[in-house]
Amino acid sequence: MKTIYTILVISGISLGMVSCGGFLDKYPTDSVAASKALVTLYDAGVAANGLYTDLKYYTLYGRYFVEMGDMRADNLYPRTLNGTSSTIYTLDYESEANTYFSLWNAYYTTIMKANTLIQNIETLEVTSDSDIATKNDYLGQAYAVRALCYFDIARLYGYPYLYDNGASLGAVPILTPVAPSESRVPRETVAQTYSRILDDLTNALGLLSKEKNLGHFNYWAAKLLQARVFLYKGDYPNAYSAAKEVIADSPYRYVPNTEYLAYWGKEGDDESVLELLVSTEGDIDYDGGFIALYHNLWFDDSNAGAGIIPTKKWRNLFANTPNDVRAQMIAYDDPETGMKKTGEYWLKKFIGNQDRGYTFRRNNPRVLRITEAYLIAAEAGMETNAPDAASFLNIIRKRADPTAQDIPVTLDAIQTERQKEFIGEGHRFFDVMRRGGTITRDMSIDEHDYAGTSAYKSSFSWDYYKVVLPIAKSERSIYPELQQNPGYKD
Repeated sequence: MKTIYTILVISGISLGMVSCGGFLDKYPTDSVAASKALVTLYDAGVAANGLYTDLKYYTLYGRYFVEMGDMRADNLYPRTLNGTSSTIYTLDYESEANTYFSLWNAYYTTIMKANTLIQNIETLEVTSDSDIATKNDYLGQAYAVRALCYFDIARLYGYPYLYDNGASLGAVPILTPVAPSESRVPRETVAQTYSRILDDLTNALGLLSKEKNLGHFNYWAAKLLQARVFLYKGDYPNAYSAAKEVIADSPYRYVPNTEYLAYWGKEGDDESVLELLVSTEGDIDYDGGFIALYHNLWFDDSNAGAGIIPTKKWRNLFANTPNDVRAQMIAYDDPETGMKKTGEYWLKKFIGNQDRGYTFRRNNPRVLRITEAYLIAAEAGMETNAPDAASFLNIIRKRADPTAQDIPVTLDAIQTERQKEFIGEGHRFFDVMRRGGTITRDMSIDEHDYAGTSAYKSSFSWDYYKVVLPIAKSERSIYPELQQNPGYKD
């Protein structure tokens, strides 16, 4: 371990962050040395790269955020009743725990990095058109990353927008490089947080380049995130418009059926609108890096964690669609000849960044994919009676299964397609909750579904208090003014 300052002393303002060593090197450079200041475009670029470091780590898109989306729903579950994954799966968390998954802290660490860059990049004096564009792009990335962080905080710690029109508690609004415990401002509502997110995305879209920028936000990633936010808010006309713009005008494309399985082993394919980069040169961990989720999803290797499996419900989605390419991601570990001999069915989706020579341990988290734009356009188009809504749904269905026939667009059809498509990417729980649906566990149907016993809440919808996370004791001990979510002990 070594201490570094992620974005350092600038005009008398310092932001110190402690991280493990090993990510100061080539891919990408993401930290400015503590003895320097943000005085050149190179420094700003280093700071912009640093915005993504915590996002890809296990506390966020490397593990815990994805588990919050898939494991609290009906896509994935842990094989055994122990550990953090089991706590997430059973919603067995209470406010008196010392901390919960470090999500709150990790997001605000990234928000403070974005705030520092936003506050100080204007001090850079550039004159050429290309330098001005580069400077603007770095600033746009900071706004977009901050918007993503606040959106995730609102989803994790606030009730779905449509539950109460955004009246529940949301994020602590911080726009300067100061920790939440130092700001002493109360949490705002989810509606106010969404307004802040959309303001940041508007700012970002006016600054970001439309060129591809692997591992970073560009205009199209911000526009697709904007479409997602509008969808969650129930602003269907704007969600439809934003998603269609990405589909029609962006340089991204959905990979065809024959390339779909290989896509998950490629880096920077056209399907990925925002893909976080994981590498041996730039990792936070020395032990293989970013293994927490993908390591445990895998089985076909003696060193795999083999701790997380797809639910029977998810596997059964393909019972009537045997030609669906995604069904080929279900792999059986034979009890006599398999690598682990578990007799379980596994998810063989995240095969590792094979074009960089990596195994299952190293996958680039896909935060935004062009496929999502099609399914947003389908759902928002359905809600606005757009004549082409069904076409967006059927394009993705036929990409997965060329033998599929066109079907009418319905919410159930869209949700089924999203569940099939986005397993392991953190969508399912939020997709069900944002529409007021119900998640049900039943051990009599699925013997592994141990959350479906009387010891746990076996069926819940958006009015169950544990669909939002508690503010952990560790946060409230240093920030007593921080309002706890309803239902949890203060």
